[in-house]
Amino acid sequence: MGTSAHRLTADDNLFVVMEHALGIPVINQSIWRLGPEVDEAFVANLAANLRTGRLSRLVIRRRLPLRDRWIHTPSAGIHRFDSVPVSPEAVSDWARAQLDAKINSATGPAWSLTATRTTDGNTLVSLVVSHVVGDGAAFVTGVNEAVQAAGVTPPTAAPTLVDDFRDGADLLRSAARAAVRVLRAGGPPSTPPELEHNSPTTGTLTVPASIAVTLDAATFDAVAAAAGGTPNTLFSAIVLGVLTGTGRVKSGDTVPLSLPVSTRATGDDRANATTSVVADIVVTDDRYTDLSAIRRASKAAFAGLDDGPDAMGQLVVLAQALPDTVIRRLAASMSTPQCLASNLGELDPTFASLGSTTAGPVAMRSLPVGVPAEKLAAMRGGISAWASRSAGLVTLCVGSLDPVTVPTDGVLRQLVDAELSRWNLTATPWL
Repeated sequence: MGTSAHRLTADDNLFVVMEHALGIPVINQSIWRLGPEVDEAFVANLAANLRTGRLSRLVIRRRLPLRDRWIHTPSAGIHRFDSVPVSPEAVSDWARAQLDAKINSATGPAWSLTATRTTDGNTLVSLVVSHVVGDGAAFVTGVNEAVQAAGVTPPTAAPTLVDDFRDGADLLRSAARAAVRVLRAGGPPSTPPELEHNSPTTGTLTVPASIAVTLDAATFDAVAAAAGGTPNTLFSAIVLGVLTGTGRVKSGDTVPLSLPVSTRATGDDRANATTSVVADIVVTDDRYTDLSAIRRASKAAFAGLDDGPDAMGQLVVLAQALPDTVIRRLAASMSTPQCLASNLGELDPTFASLGSTTAGPVAMRSLPVGVPAEKLAAMRGGISAWASRSAGLVTLCVGSLDPVTVPTDGVLRQLVDAELSRWNLTATPWL
């Protein structure tokens, strides 16, 4: 890892700003359902290996025009094996409780590994990680390295005055170029109009509504093919259908569907290396028999990656050169995606099993934690979902960023079940 890797990138900084300037920390969580061989010693060994890997790092915040930098430390994470088993009915509550670990990318812990037995003989494992220290691909790679005892803590040398001078100059040049590109593009992208709905009840949400289900992968693929689509377009259609079920959009509306894309290359040590494209999807009732329109719109959106960062991407670069006080003012009208579908694909068996003899389904989600309901509602978010595959199953995690229309897991589950039934898909509840 070179010196530049010790500095946070603009993408890393986006999540630092969300956490420390805006009070909207984003936490990545994976939950495994494994066999009884995953015991206290197993989890302790995994935690020890995580402490020497890429995820065990904290942010050192620095004065502008210097970029924040990383410090790798074994003390960045914590682990625990709960002594009281949980019943199958309480699995969702247990998983949700793990998000209450007071994750902090600057002061720690930046990650928390926990596990517990279930009363039916299985072991649940949860790993929560600040999005600042790793996106989905970094999360998976960090876990795989820990399972294989292959993670080595990179040296973190203190920057010299020359390093700082070069870094400050580079940041200012990058920000200036980004500002010019934003202006040439016609200014910052417009924000969606305010939604007309009742104000939420004042209070703090530990975590927004979120559920997970599993489906047979072969059946899922067959349903997609029958409608002229791919598993990815079927997943997008399901997320769009759940959003439509909330009443937020209706037939004939155009929905901006956010599709995250990894830009990570082999050997890439960046914490966050993900961009996002937006596919403009027209809501039509014939999508249940014909996925071609969603497929074409998605393909066109992915083709736009060759054009380089859009205005929003340039704003992310520019934001790294702005103080938190300015960011807070600029973010007053910030919005979150109305509809997001993140397909994580087929999971590496090493990741899905954590090195045990069981490779079961893995629930993966990324959620804002501890955000007041009124603040979350003001950001006008909608439905976000994550899909992964392992052990012959498709696992769908679905979350709501709308605490007014979808305030509880129960409401969200009804919406998801109704949408899956329209596709003649049978799901097994998990979380």
